[in-house]
Amino acid sequence: MAATLPPGVDLAEFLRVARQSFVRLQAAWDAGDLDTLSQMTTAKLLQDLREQLGGRGNATNRTDVLTLQAQLLAFEELRDAWFASVEFTGMIRESSDAGAAPFRELWLLARPKQADDGWRLAGVQALG
Repeated sequence: MAATLPPGVDLAEFLRVARQSFVRLQAAWDAGDLDTLSQMTTAKLLQDLREQLGGRGNATNRTDVLTLQAQLLAFEELRDAWFASVEFTGMIRESSDAGAAPFRELWLLARPKQADDGWRLAGVQALG
């Protein structure tokens, strides 16, 4: 059974924005765009991403998101924040000379109750 958002939040719109955020965040990662990453992630995750980008050095990334589906798995209210677990699946190509490959990831999105700056990515887990 799929999770649902609180009253007043449209599930289809939430997932549409989640898919847009996935593509935007992937492009920011590929470009090493810390400004965009800082707008889209929690401070803790941003620190982890900074370290990973530092380890990448001058290597360039290019990821083409060919197909993308999103499903809300869970929605929770904890103290002063909302949390949503979204499963993303689809096909990506990570270099121009590579074929498309399937992916499956779980994203944890967080949104403070007292802030209007939207959902931020708090964690990512590859699901295989």
